[in-house]
Amino acid sequence: MTTRSARSLPPLGWIFLAVLYVATVYVTIVTRVQWGPDTAFHLAWIFRLLGDTEPEAVRRTVEFLADKDGIECATSSLPWCHAENYRMYFAGDYAATVGPRVMTRLLAAPFVAVFGPWSMVALSVVAYAAGVACLAVLATRMFGARWGLLAGTLAITPWLAANWAVHANTEALAMAFTTAALLALPLRRRTTWRDVVWFVVLLGLGLFTRQFAISVTAGTALAWLLVAVRDRRLKNAWAPFALAGVLASGVIVWAQGQMTASYAGSFSTLATYETNTGTHGLAEVAASVPATAGRILAGDWNHVRTDLVLTTVLLTVLVSLVWRFRSELSALVVGMVATTLALNLIVNDDSIFRYHTPNYPTYLLAALALVADLAAGRRPALATESPSAGPPPPAPSRVPPAAWVALAAAYLLLALVIRDVNVRKASVGSGPALPEPTVATWPDSLTPILGYGAAIALVAWLGSRLWGRWGLVGAALMFVPTVMVPLARPEFLEPYAALAVAAGLCALPWHGRAPRGGAWGFAAGVLLATAMDPFAGVVVAGAVAVWATRVDRDGPRNAWAPYPLAALVAVAVALGTRLAAGRDIVGTAAGDPAVTVGWIPVGSDFMLVAIVALVAVVGVRAWRDEPAVPFAAGAVAAALVLSATVDEVVGLRPLTALMPVLALAGAAAVARPLVRRRAAAEQVPRPEPQPTGSA
Repeated sequence: MTTRSARSLPPLGWIFLAVLYVATVYVTIVTRVQWGPDTAFHLAWIFRLLGDTEPEAVRRTVEFLADKDGIECATSSLPWCHAENYRMYFAGDYAATVGPRVMTRLLAAPFVAVFGPWSMVALSVVAYAAGVACLAVLATRMFGARWGLLAGTLAITPWLAANWAVHANTEALAMAFTTAALLALPLRRRTTWRDVVWFVVLLGLGLFTRQFAISVTAGTALAWLLVAVRDRRLKNAWAPFALAGVLASGVIVWAQGQMTASYAGSFSTLATYETNTGTHGLAEVAASVPATAGRILAGDWNHVRTDLVLTTVLLTVLVSLVWRFRSELSALVVGMVATTLALNLIVNDDSIFRYHTPNYPTYLLAALALVADLAAGRRPALATESPSAGPPPPAPSRVPPAAWVALAAAYLLLALVIRDVNVRKASVGSGPALPEPTVATWPDSLTPILGYGAAIALVAWLGSRLWGRWGLVGAALMFVPTVMVPLARPEFLEPYAALAVAAGLCALPWHGRAPRGGAWGFAAGVLLATAMDPFAGVVVAGAVAVWATRVDRDGPRNAWAPYPLAALVAVAVALGTRLAAGRDIVGTAAGDPAVTVGWIPVGSDFMLVAIVALVAVVGVRAWRDEPAVPFAAGAVAAALVLSATVDEVVGLRPLTALMPVLALAGAAAVARPLVRRRAAAEQVPRPEPQPTGSA
């Protein structure tokens, strides 16, 4: 548990999250749709609130959405796309669903009146950003600044969840209220009656934004029950929140029924389920529930596994719920998931993670809690979110064995799950703009998967020697969707080039002590990598950049001087061999030296954007202390120059060979500068001392 002065990220962390969010929002708006069927109903109600008659409100709505991607009312045969059917907007089941969601139209109406309907998208963008900020604050308070940064990053980078940040709907606003309500709960903190009041207020705002917010009430009640059974105390820290949440939810649901009674009649959950499933009577309804739930889960899973970041998080959540079974956070997640699924049954259709997006920050906290336990050497089976009686135990300087096992298991499980995933057919807008249609196929992809896994292991080993337990961040950063693409076909050599680069990095004098024969070891790695992927030769520029940063301190003949020279020789030999064999080196451009990196595919990989932003924003403070940062900057700069002078590089495959370099730089940014000034406030040791031996 952190102290009051360490409950938020340092300014550098906020700047990083802001840069990452702006970049991903821009790419999402460019590549995906912002409008959906529910948008029409919300917009019509907003126009009605602004004074239009019902027919006029619907006419303006249909005209605005006539050419919008995702709806295209001008060519659609759907009844609500025709203005003459305006009555269905304000009466019946649709009205009973949309009517109580007053917060969206109350907040959006002033901006729609001044700036037009496009401001509905702006409301979602701002609301999702507020939710990310609340999550970062909560994760920092619970686990520390580094984990707060990771929480914010993982809230932004899953494209399937972040898609709703630019969608003119209720998900982003509901996520903001749900995450803000979590701040009031007794999660590793002691609470007062003021926290209960704030929880009820935020819960009410969430219920008037989207009725699925009742899942927060269910999760809180289940957390109280878990603590009551575990600690044999009915009156515990969760009791006031559970009682107040249940009472407030009951009153609000009753009030919403009274609100809609005048224009929508009685809204029967059972009747709606019967209509959507074709069942009749309680017996048939009860018998159909398992099959309906299975169909919804299978449909959602087929969408979720096209988002590799989200897949990784959710698989970690499943492990966390089982392993941290005594945790209040686990009970909170189980209650929220079960309630959301129960409400989803009424719709009888998969949600493309839409219904779960407001709850995603809670799921993410459960995943981070498990990883934080493993990194700190705590036993997840004994985990609890109750505030500790004293200061936290000192963090271990080395990587706990369980963390190594978890890292290996996560990679193998992810490789198994993503087999045969067609990212081109991913739902919600255009989906992730990855360059290849299939991520991995079995059993042909097994060898490249193991090869890239070996590269991850080398980065993990090197990072742990440089920064102790935080060195595993480098290995985790290599779990990036784009670099998984070359694992699809065995003829791709990029995974093996990444392994050769990682092996070469282990021979570098990262902290001044050069291993014996290190220059030749680095050259050997560069030679093998360049022979398989000429693009990998840009790592030479990284060694040059590090050497240049040390000229003013250690002179031209510093410890890094032999490495660029040896690597240049290796690159020349590799490229000369390719030429002698009659193979193209990189394919020269014919009079058109345009930048050839596909910026939309690059930007659509939000985790890759996050790594670059992390190095550029946070890592800059470690420029002088951590050679990995200027090394990455030099290699990336050379890659950009190369891409500007050759024919188009196929997709993003060449980035695979650079991932060990970017991952190490990202680990350096997390290990050194982020919390250097806050270590004392967080009551944890300063970053681990550097080893005296060679890397």
